[in-house]
Amino acid sequence: MTAVPTITSKLTPREQQVATLLAYGHTNAEIADRLTISIRTAELHRANAMRKLGAESRADVVRWALDSGLLR
Repeated sequence: MTAVPTITSKLTPREQQVATLLAYGHTNAEIADRLTISIRTAELHRANAMRKLGAESRADVVRWALDSGLLR
C-alpha cells in the first residue's frame, strides 16, 4: 500500500519552518532574523507555503499548523 502524501509533505523543510513561525505570529522580518535569511527570502517561502497549502490568510496557516500538530 502506498502512503498518501499529506499537504505538509508538499512543503519544503524551510517552507514548513516559515509557515510554522508565521502561525506563531512572527512577522516576515522576525522570521528572517530567526532563520538567518533575508526578509525577501522569508516572504518568498511564506508565499510558496501559503500557495501550496491553499491558504488565503494567516488564520488559514494557523489552522494548518494546529491540524498538523505543529503548534505547542
